[in-house]
Amino acid sequence: MNFFEILEDISGMGDAYNPYAARDIVGNWIEGTISIDFLNAYFGQYTTAAEMIAATESEGLKLFFSWLRDQGILN
Repeated sequence: MNFFEILEDISGMGDAYNPYAARDIVGNWIEGTISIDFLNAYFGQYTTAAEMIAATESEGLKLFFSWLRDQGILN
């Protein structure tokens, strides 16, 4: 999968919107961006959100891939 084909580059520098980019000091999720190059490098070999979720231990990435699935961007 090429994430550049399914995500909008919102910065013009290869960054996509991520509603789960980081957490604040009390644990609330903060919106931000994620590198599309990073996604391609580490998750480009997968085709479904379930595969991507299974391939990471990051809670933020699991939520991000679930969000992409819920938005109809990933299967």
